Amino acid sequence: MTQWNLSSEQERVRLVDVDRLTADLQSGSDPVLNGIVTMVAEHFGVPTSLVSIIERDYQVFKARVGMEAERTSREVSFCAHGLGEEAVLEICDPTQDPRFALNPLVTGAPYIRYYAGAPLRVKSGQTLGRLCVIDHQAHPPMDEQGRTLLRNAASVVVARLESIHRAHYIDAVTGLPNRQRFESDIKDTFGQADRIAMMIEPLSASGMDSLAKALGGEFFTRFMLAVKELLVQLLPEGARLYRSGTLGFVALLEGSPALSISRLSADLVQAFACPLYSGNIPIFSDVGISVLELEREIDGTTDILRLMASVTDAARRSEQRWLNYDPLIDAGLRRSTALLNAIEAALVSPDQFRLVYQPRIDLASGRCVAVEALLRWTHPTLGEVSPAEFIPLAESTASIRHITRWVMRRVCEQLAAWRAQGIEMTASLNVSALDLTDGRLFDLLVEALQAFDVAPRFIELEFTESVLVTDFQAVRAQLQRFRDLGVAIGIDDFGSGYSNWAYLRQIPATSVKLDRSLLADLQPGNSEWHIIRGLISLVRELSLTVVAEGVETELHYHLLRGWGCQQGQGYHFAKPLSPTDLLAWWNAGQCGLAPQRQRAGECLLDNL
Repeated sequence: MTQWNLSSEQERVRLVDVDRLTADLQSGSDPVLNGIVTMVAEHFGVPTSLVSIIERDYQVFKARVGMEAERTSREVSFCAHGLGEEAVLEICDPTQDPRFALNPLVTGAPYIRYYAGAPLRVKSGQTLGRLCVIDHQAHPPMDEQGRTLLRNAASVVVARLESIHRAHYIDAVTGLPNRQRFESDIKDTFGQADRIAMMIEPLSASGMDSLAKALGGEFFTRFMLAVKELLVQLLPEGARLYRSGTLGFVALLEGSPALSISRLSADLVQAFACPLYSGNIPIFSDVGISVLELEREIDGTTDILRLMASVTDAARRSEQRWLNYDPLIDAGLRRSTALLNAIEAALVSPDQFRLVYQPRIDLASGRCVAVEALLRWTHPTLGEVSPAEFIPLAESTASIRHITRWVMRRVCEQLAAWRAQGIEMTASLNVSALDLTDGRLFDLLVEALQAFDVAPRFIELEFTESVLVTDFQAVRAQLQRFRDLGVAIGIDDFGSGYSNWAYLRQIPATSVKLDRSLLADLQPGNSEWHIIRGLISLVRELSLTVVAEGVETELHYHLLRGWGCQQGQGYHFAKPLSPTDLLAWWNAGQCGLAPQRQRAGECLLDNL
């Protein structure tokens, strides 16, 4: 049988290179290697040529011609013989060679009668295996020209293996090991104690997008190279640095008493507080760092990078800008992902999404003049999911368009049903910034109005002020199309943040809804008291209808009415109702306020 000539330590080091360069390469999968063995076999006039990689227990043929099996036992391998030698191994007649005469590959199929193999030697000096040719009949010794050609072909095989490795395991931009290499290294070292992974993202996704759009992709590339150089300088000796993705890097560190993760993290944050130069232009980072101790309980199947990525954004928002992995943050991210993945199925399910309608009251007459359509979601396993949770998630994807279309058609359908029962009213529905960036929403609304024979005047579109800062000119143009159609336009949550009065003068709005937070702590003489009165006066001067949401008490109602607010919405009048309950509420006459309540309120207002 074959004799190996490497010490156990030499073999261990050799196998590291074998795993690094060939572990993920499937037999026969690479056309270049397949072409090399075909060419070599034809040149030497033999039926068989192999790229044979000597693994721990087997020789595996990564490319082959003339051999059916993908591997054989290492014990019977010709290619495993003399792995430490650099010369071409040639066996002109194995039946006459005592080393191979009794080899099963000689005494039985494939009945090897000639073998020549050039070592596949890599830059580290280790030999992965051999590029070999095999025949069923004995050959005279190969001439020097043939040996040179076989050695050169073996060099090409090694170059190809390294090229495949670089493409698969090396980040082309930074030259660092990539995500796949990190995951492979984690798997190979699973069970080792005192290891720490650290993810460093110098920019958020929005920051990266802004930088690339403003200055170009090449500029972003130079910035990331500057980040790499900074990390190489700051990380402790022995740390392994990887490019984990487009946005960042991950470092793998060996824990020791001398290593203080908190100090290292603080040093990194401080370094990133200074501008990094891309070319001659200084760029400020927006760094977030997450740290994960790789305990033995974390098995080889755990997605380490996903765990750390779940914390990085939270770290960026924290004061110190770095955080240890927190399973609660991760659980929240996984819930968000689950909800996003479930939205499309919910839209076609008959019993998940539903609309409820909250009445909007004319404060002067006490009559219901409109309803706001509010979306509710009963998830089959998570139960009731708040719109405050799933709407922002949907707004980060195209799913918000699908939700808006679903709501729009259901609202029109419901208005038609109420009309058939003798009730006509306006229904308002909320739209997002994404909905107003092009003409799709307009076309969808026209289609829904026509499908259910609803007049445009019975629809009001509500949006928040944040929509206006996305692309003001485009949004204004879209809003004007809706107004020209006859649709009302309402600005929602006004006063909750920065209110741009210039926008109010330029857009074709019909109403402004004061944010409910303004009424939450309303007390005589406090800041909200004066703010609300001032807002109502200013909005009315712009000839817009003022609507207050969050009207919860008798005091709210009478104060707002006395200050000139035209409409109100809140639990003081009615909670959001199902279509059936709203119809019953309407028919019971609860949409009007009793005259004596109005008079009592006027007296109360006089006393204030």
